[in-house]
Amino acid sequence: MTSPVLITRPKEDAKRLALALEALGADVRCILAPVMEIVALPLECVDRNFDHLVLTSRHAVSAAAPFRGVPTYCVGKATREAAMAQGHDVRDVFSNADELVANLSGHGAGHVLHLHGRHTRGEIAKRLSLAGLETYSCVVYEQNPRQWSAPERQAIQAEMSLIVPLYSPRSASLTAKLLADFRGDLTLIGLSQACLDAWDGPHPKISLCVDHPDGEAMQHAIASQLRGSPLERGGHRV
Repeated sequence: MTSPVLITRPKEDAKRLALALEALGADVRCILAPVMEIVALPLECVDRNFDHLVLTSRHAVSAAAPFRGVPTYCVGKATREAAMAQGHDVRDVFSNADELVANLSGHGAGHVLHLHGRHTRGEIAKRLSLAGLETYSCVVYEQNPRQWSAPERQAIQAEMSLIVPLYSPRSASLTAKLLADFRGDLTLIGLSQACLDAWDGPHPKISLCVDHPDGEAMQHAIASQLRGSPLERGGHRV
């Protein structure tokens, strides 16, 4: 029997991941137990015209409505899909912040608006500004910590083993604390090495990091652990 996948992403993201894993044909049983809740914030008045709009999460798309028509650059396919569904002029999509910064840095001078959550990584605004693109950074949602309910905790603790995808250092740290008393086997799959480094919970049996930090690579890494091939059982990078 394969280990269940403990999905700790925010509620809607968790549902999307579970459906994606099922679509890959993996023999999967998912436990959805978010460790963060997304809370939208009012958009602060931005009194200027922008040459570029940067969206690094689909949770920021709803706040971007006043900027439809501004050339838009996204991180992640889910962000691109959400932006296009809302009528934004999506020019390109990137796997991570580094790729986005490298691409936009070649656009010369201009003004950029980056809409994002309270907790973010990559220093996009700072790096683009240093490259000559004056960038305004605006927080449009909170990522509030969430405690598991008693039934959620009981269901998780009853498992003999878990596959735990880690999508950010912050969610890794929150999940580690909630799993502090877990006594079964853990397989950690990190979107980046920073995610694995942030883990300070029970020692995992297997710990691996995807080679390319994007959602598709994570899905295939999770599926590979469900299939249990010899390579992945050894804990190597996939």
